Amino acid sequence: MNDNPLFSPVYLKELLSKEGIFARRSRGQNFLIDRNVADKILRAADLCREDAVLEIGPGPGALTLELCRSAGKVVAVEWDRGLVRILRDQAIAYDNLEIIQEDFLKADMNVLVERLRRGVQPPVSMKVVANLPYSITGPLLVKLLESEVGFSTLVLMVQKEVGERIISPPGNKRYGRLSVLCRTYSEVEIVASVSRNSFFPRPGIDSVVLRFKVFPPGESIIIDPYLWKNLIRAAFGKRRKMLKNTLAGDSQLSYSEDQIIAACIQAGIDPKDRAEQLSVEDYIFLSNSLSEY
Repeated sequence: MNDNPLFSPVYLKELLSKEGIFARRSRGQNFLIDRNVADKILRAADLCREDAVLEIGPGPGALTLELCRSAGKVVAVEWDRGLVRILRDQAIAYDNLEIIQEDFLKADMNVLVERLRRGVQPPVSMKVVANLPYSITGPLLVKLLESEVGFSTLVLMVQKEVGERIISPPGNKRYGRLSVLCRTYSEVEIVASVSRNSFFPRPGIDSVVLRFKVFPPGESIIIDPYLWKNLIRAAFGKRRKMLKNTLAGDSQLSYSEDQIIAACIQAGIDPKDRAEQLSVEDYIFLSNSLSEY
């Protein structure tokens, strides 16, 4: 990676200034300038020429260029027109890169998958690599994991606090909705810690790199995904209360206390437990039990 000038803070500052671009903290625009961190991300992604990679929020393209050198196809989704312009100029030598100027949260996942597969000889393994904007990490993760379009691996940079919350086990005060969601659809681990000094502009917090090994589509035993998701929302909405009270008092679930108690017993759960005491499997079993009412 010695010939990638985008890891140089001096070069990057001059490039952004020349283009009249100012990083927007409200959009989580903190650009990676640490070559060692990029190496860790690439090792975690374990890319080969048969891989197709979706990159979300590539910015000027420091990591994008490295992805293009390792993968067969890269689709980069960037909402900022100015950064798209820079990225096109910086990556002009790579014909395996497709840049889409769009807000990822509004993008059609099926269209993105179609573009990922285009131009890559099978077998294709689809992976995601991204430095997620801190302000919308939750919605982005939900979209990626619930899409079940066939991604095998996600390597994502997130705020340290969010990463620790995601990997927290039941019974931990950090265990919450995001913990349950992520571990319902994948096995997840922290593969690297990242200092705030690894970015320009420098954020006020440190980060971690997470690797998600996504379960194959169709393996979930959740009977009603909408009910399951609503159940988790309600349970953690008042996490210090007993389940039988929290869930029976939720207007969107619309179950009586007797039904909640019966479903808990059927699922092998104590109705007096609190949200943080239930495992991922417990939430699935409870959701499936409630689906019978």
